[in-house]
Order: sequence, then structure tokens, then C-alpha cells
Amino acid sequence: MNDITRPQGITDGHSIERALAESEERFRQLAAAVDQVFHIADPAAGRLLYVSPAYERIWGCSPAPLFQDLSSFLDAVHPDDRTRVEVEQAQPLTADGTDIEYRIVRPDGTIRWIRDRVFPVDAGGDTPGRFAGIAEDVTERHDADARLRESEARFEAITNSIDQMIWSTRPDGYHDYYNERWYEFTGVPHDSTDGDAWNGMFHPDDRERAWATWRRSLATAEPYHIEYRLRHSSGEYRWVLGRAQCMRDVDGRITRWFGTCTDIQEIVEARELLARSRAELEAEVVQRTRERNRAWEMSSDLFAIMGLDGTLKVINPAWTTTLGFDEATLLGRPFPEQVHPDDHDAVRAAVERLRRGESIARFEDRLRHADGSWRWITWSLVPEGAIFYAVGRDVTDEKRRTAELDAAQEALRQAQKMEAMGQLTGGVAHDFNNLLTPIVGALDLLQRKGVGGEREQRLIRGAVQSAERAKTLVQRLLAFARRQPLQPVAVDIAKLVTGMADLVASTTGPQIKVAVDVEEELPAAKADPNQLEMALLNLAVNARDAMPDGGTLRISASKEDVPEGSASRVNPGRYVRLSVADTGSGMDKATIARATEPFFSTKGIGKGTGLGLSMVHGLASQLGGALTISSRPGLGTNVQLWLVQAVETTKLPSVQEPAPLATGHGIALLVDDEELVRQSTADMLADLGYQTIEAASAEEALRLLDKGSYFDFLITDHLMPGMTGVDLARAMRQQRPGMPVLLVSGYAADDGIAPDLPRLTKPFRKDELWASLSDALKWSSV
Repeated sequence: MNDITRPQGITDGHSIERALAESEERFRQLAAAVDQVFHIADPAAGRLLYVSPAYERIWGCSPAPLFQDLSSFLDAVHPDDRTRVEVEQAQPLTADGTDIEYRIVRPDGTIRWIRDRVFPVDAGGDTPGRFAGIAEDVTERHDADARLRESEARFEAITNSIDQMIWSTRPDGYHDYYNERWYEFTGVPHDSTDGDAWNGMFHPDDRERAWATWRRSLATAEPYHIEYRLRHSSGEYRWVLGRAQCMRDVDGRITRWFGTCTDIQEIVEARELLARSRAELEAEVVQRTRERNRAWEMSSDLFAIMGLDGTLKVINPAWTTTLGFDEATLLGRPFPEQVHPDDHDAVRAAVERLRRGESIARFEDRLRHADGSWRWITWSLVPEGAIFYAVGRDVTDEKRRTAELDAAQEALRQAQKMEAMGQLTGGVAHDFNNLLTPIVGALDLLQRKGVGGEREQRLIRGAVQSAERAKTLVQRLLAFARRQPLQPVAVDIAKLVTGMADLVASTTGPQIKVAVDVEEELPAAKADPNQLEMALLNLAVNARDAMPDGGTLRISASKEDVPEGSASRVNPGRYVRLSVADTGSGMDKATIARATEPFFSTKGIGKGTGLGLSMVHGLASQLGGALTISSRPGLGTNVQLWLVQAVETTKLPSVQEPAPLATGHGIALLVDDEELVRQSTADMLADLGYQTIEAASAEEALRLLDKGSYFDFLITDHLMPGMTGVDLARAMRQQRPGMPVLLVSGYAADDGIAPDLPRLTKPFRKDELWASLSDALKWSSV
């Protein structure tokens, strides 16, 4: 093919005007596409000269008054920020310009944070100076900063409300956090014990032992557990119990160590007393009675002398404080009656060990509280003849916090597992789409051309049906992986649900009663109507399969507000809740936990792909909502799809018959690293009347451009080794502005794909290629 030489340069006034008009049009398109507000003002005239369209989107009002009176800009500034902005505007504008953040109040009452950068513009000659600026909406950053500060404040409040000293280290053992209890106990200045500096707080006799234990825990990841003496703010050394455990990430790597120091001076002293002989105790009893009584009475730990026969002989006041019963009630009731029934066997085993003369350093059971609840107590027990001495501590709150932490970690592990599966699934679907594209394209061409006789056409139709099923399977995989192509709009859920009632009823069959319950004045929801209809149909099919003998299927929709701090599994916000409930067989907890995993099915081999719920779950996540499931065996299942409320309602598109294919003309540069995909696409283009120049990479396509090869438009794959399709399109348009581009993608991951580039998703037929190509050519001519 001969190269076609194009005019180089501009030779007359009309060309200059046309180039200027094209340049201005490109500037207007750029200004309309970006989220920042560009503005130019004449301060001497006191009016605005230009402002980009983003102003109306961010300020929520017309900028028209600013073109008459620039000072009217202050009307939208938040009253608390107005003085500060006026002072800043009154300052002379230097060459470096100004950079200020303030709040505005939109006409609808919402408040947005704005960052406004202004710099002088030299107009030349005697024209007074002007200034230009860029303003952008930074509300999300301010909100994120506020949430971070709130989270940090909450963490500080929790740790500082606990009696124990709490500390944390990096994976290498470097201490970088202590709560206020640490500084209150030790009396040292803040940050003075970071890193290895807390070594100086140990009693000299305990220092090497404590650090050897800590180094062993760092090396082996074993929990840190040791008793040592720590210097108190009074200058004395007090015994503390140091404990720490590591936190790991999903790969098993240690991310942090969290530890506590608990003042056990009184426990150690009591333990020493219990361990001494009766003679030593009797010798000291007169001298130490008063101070020991004080410790006995003031301690928050439970001190007791108990008989091996299960009777309480002596208890300290902490029993009444902890359990709510008076002393007479506690001493008058056999101890086993105060213990939780599930702990009786463990208590009997502990008593047997005490009978054999064994001391027990740690033993836990539950004791009844006066309000009917149960309190977890951890004990240190030392036997002596027919009695034993017991020191107990109420660890109920600690156990609750541990359980909450375990639940949070389990939820995090589940989320990480689903994310990893989503990434794997999305990658597989992308490769599968590349395989399906030439298959679907070739079958479509063979079917359209009527190749062969009736038998051959029947085989082709069967292959087309299988390819379409594979395409649907890939769409479900992409839905689970949250990489399906979506066109979210504001959808009238009430109209969508009622409009599908007959379709759902025909799908479920006459044995199942379908009921629709839609709340009045239901707000619109942000969704893709086509994908939402598919999701609703999938849920209806699942409900039908769960009711083989018939039942009731209820589809309901209501508006729901989830407030901050709610215990709901759904993030705070305003939602439209779409519920599909059945009276079928139901699911147990184990099944619910795996219900949204891809390919997990309870229907048996050949009766389901296991992608229905996973697809709906992925759709909900991709739309910013959530999916929740409640179910009990024998009582049915309720699947709830939480969709974010939208501001405006978009009419659902009407179904139209496809227009007959036309033919075009011109030369296409076709770029794809998959040879079979290129061949299939080139055959479709040839059938549509186009010539093609093929390239296996973006780099090869640029080399063709540099050699002077002429083509009318570009069709390129997005994900290719080296340069992506988006990068190629940008490079092409720099040299040939306005050139039509059609971007082809194996899956619609939005990352890196600009919204101004028309897109076609693999696999596709000839009519889909024609429609997308027509849109690309029309768009480029605007």
C-alpha cells in the first residue's frame, strides 16, 4: 500500500483560524472533562473572565454573578472561613501565588472543602495584571483525615481506660507505643522509653532474664510471658507480669507485637506469704497484720482460703465487689454451686491436683454474679494440707476483648481470602475472554454467511449456544471478581421489581407463590439495571431450587439508613434494600459462610455452576453496597442486596430491535498481542468493508506510524505486554489529534482506562463491533 503524504504546516489565514478553533475546542473538552475548576479574573475590573464547567458541579450553582462582581465569590464561602479568605485576598499576590483551603456552602446546604491555588498572569504591555487559579474539591481528603483522627482518638481512649500498662513494638521488637498507664506507673517523660530504652526500667537482677525471654520470643514468635520487677514512679521496684503476643498478616509474617504489664506486687506478696511455712507466717503475723489487712481489703483481686471439700473459709471484700453477693451469702453456699455447670469437671480435676500437693499457676472458671451473668476468673492456687490459698482476677472484660479481636481477625482473613480469589478469578476470566473472542467471532461469521448445509448450520448453532453460555459464565466470574463492565445509573427499583414479577413467576413455576412488597415513595438506587435484573433472576432461581415441593417467594424493597456505630455488617450510609426471601430448605452457618465463594454449590453435580450468589455479591461490592444472608435450616433463606441510594432517577432503557448492519470504508490499524484475536477481528472488519493493518504490540503500531503508514482509525487491545492500549491511544492522538479510537478489553477494570475512550468488551460479535466502531467514529466527529 502506497504511503499518503499529508500537508505539513499551515499556509493561510483560514488554516490558522481553523487550527485556533480546533485548539480552543480541545481546551473546552479538556476543561469539561477534568474535576478541577480553572478560573481567570481581572482584579482591576473586579470581575471573572473565565471559569471552567467544573465550577457548577462543585459549587452547585451558576458562576454568572462572578462575571459581574468578583467579590460575590465570598457569598458561597462558609461564614467561619470568610474572614480568613478576605484577609488572604487582601494580600498582594506574589510571583509564587497563594494556596488556601476553605469551605463553601452549596445552595442545597451541603458543605464542601475547596483548595484554591492562585497565581499572577502577565497580560503584557500596559494591561493590568490578571490572576489565574485552579480550585479542586478536597472534601474526601478532609473527611478521611477526620476519620483517621477519630480512629486514633478511639484507640487512645480504649487503651487509656484499661488498668494495665499497654505497649506495642515493631516486628523487630522496637518499642514505639505506651499508654498513659505506663507513664503514670513509671513516672518517666513521654517517649523516653522508646526503642530499647525501657531496659533501664528493669530491676538490675531481672534485666538479663527479661531481655533473654524477650529476644527468644522475637526469634521464635512464641508468646512473651514473664514476671519481673519494674521501677515505680516512687523509686521502688514493683513486681509486674509482662505478656505479649505477635500479630501476623495473611502470609504469616509478624506485623506487630502487642503487650501488657500488670502490677502484681500484691499477688506476689500474697503468693510469697502462702508459700511460706506456718512458723514463718506466725512469726510475722503480728508485725504484718495491719498492712496485710490493708492489702487484703483494698485489692481488686479475689483472695480466699478454701477447703478441699469445696467450702469457702475466708474471702476478701473484692468477692462482694466482683460478684455482687454479700459475704454471708458467699460463705454460706458451697463453692461448686457458684461455678458454671460446664466448668465442674475442670474444677474437680484442679482439686485433685491440689490434693496431690501440686500448685496451679493458672486456672480459669466462671462464677455466678448476683445479676445472673457469669464472670471469668483466672486463679493461682497453692495447697496446704486440707486447705488451699487462692488468688483470682476477673478477666471477663479481657476475654470479651480477645473474642472481639479474634472475630475481627477472622473477618479480615475472610475478606483477604475473597479478595485473593477475586484477583485470581478476574485474571482467569481475562484470559478466557481472549480465547472466546476468536471463537465467538468465527462462529458469528460462519452463521451469518450460511456456510454448509442444514446439518452444518445446526452444528454451528450448537457451538454458538455453547459459546454464549461460556460468555455468560465469564460474566459471572467477572461479577464475582468485581471487574464486570457496569453502567451504574439512578434506577427506579420499584418499577424494576414490579416489572420483573411476571418473569420471576414464570421462571419459578406454578408451585411457588411470588409476592412483591415495595415500599411507597422508594428512592432511586445506584445500579446497572441489566446486571441488577440478572442478579434478581439468579436469586429467584436459587429460591426456586430450595423449594422443590413449592412455597412462597417474597421480593421486597425498602429504604434503609445505617447510622455510624451500628452493629450492622453494612457500612454506614443510605440504602435501598432489595430482599429475596423463600420458605425453602435453608442453610446452616457453615454453608452461609461459603455461600458467596465461586463454584461453591449445594445443588449437586451438573445442577448449578456455583456462581449465582458470588456474582450477586460481586455486583453489590462493585456498586459500593453489600450482600447479607440470613438463613436457618428448615425455615428458609433471606438474601438482602443493599444498594446505595441515588440522587436522580434514570428511566430504564426500552428494548429495541437491533438495526441491520451497514458497511463502511477506510483503513483500520488493528493492535492486539493475541494473534487469533487479531485474525478474528480482521475478518469481521473485512466483512464490514474495512481494510486492516495489523500490529502485535503498541510499540510495533508506533513504528508503523513513524514510517508514515496511513490509517483512518485505531482499534487496540488494552492489556498488552509493555505499553497499554490507553497509552498507545494517547501517543497516537498527540501526533494525529482527533483520530477515532476503539479500546478493546478482556474485562472492564476501570483502573487506567480513561472515560473519554469508547470501549468494547471481549468476546464480541460482528454486530457489536460495528455498533462500538460506529460510536467511536461518531464521537470523534463531534
